[in-house]
Amino acid sequence: MRLAWAFLALAIATEVIGLTVMKAASSGGGVWGYAVMYVSIALSYVFLAMAVKKISVGVAYAIWEGSGIALITLVSVFVFNHVLTGREMLGLAMAVVGIILVNAGEIHEEAADDLA
Repeated sequence: MRLAWAFLALAIATEVIGLTVMKAASSGGGVWGYAVMYVSIALSYVFLAMAVKKISVGVAYAIWEGSGIALITLVSVFVFNHVLTGREMLGLAMAVVGIILVNAGEIHEEAADDLA
């Protein structure tokens, strides 16, 4: 099960890399920037597919997408100097809380399966 979570973490990391490079490539990064973007996003889906072998699809997708949104927002703030509005901060906080709740539900289900 730990390997599935490692694959999910890799899926999140490669998604964030791909989206970060997308922004840089669109600002004049050239053909290599787009190549890195496509490979990173493709790898993200491959790692996600490996993760859902052990983690339920709904939980894995929610954590992958929610974490990706939160992390790419942080990248946009610290790397691309985006200033967050109050609504954006509230939305980001809600996404983080949602990720925590979804993850807590998955752990609870695992414990129930172990008891059965």
